[in-house]
Amino acid sequence: MNDDLKKAVNTKLDALGMNFNTFVVMASKQLVAQNRLPFDTTVPQAFDREAAIEELNQMLTISDRELKYNRDQAKPVQQVAEELADYHFN
Repeated sequence: MNDDLKKAVNTKLDALGMNFNTFVVMASKQLVAQNRLPFDTTVPQAFDREAAIEELNQMLTISDRELKYNRDQAKPVQQVAEELADYHFN
């Protein structure tokens, strides 16, 4: 394994909370038990604070505009907050 690949693998495994040895043992046990390669796990994306703030600002701007021009279609602030809480950062 070259150094670049090793570094990339260890970075992903660190994000999952495991080391290389644990990964190899886990994959080996699953290969034996399932008789197939067990690669269904994904690495979570890092939280992007700036993107989250921008998304919130866009939602609030749209809500403010709706309040001014379309009061009957406006989203309450609580609903906007709930939508933001449900937002999955990619």
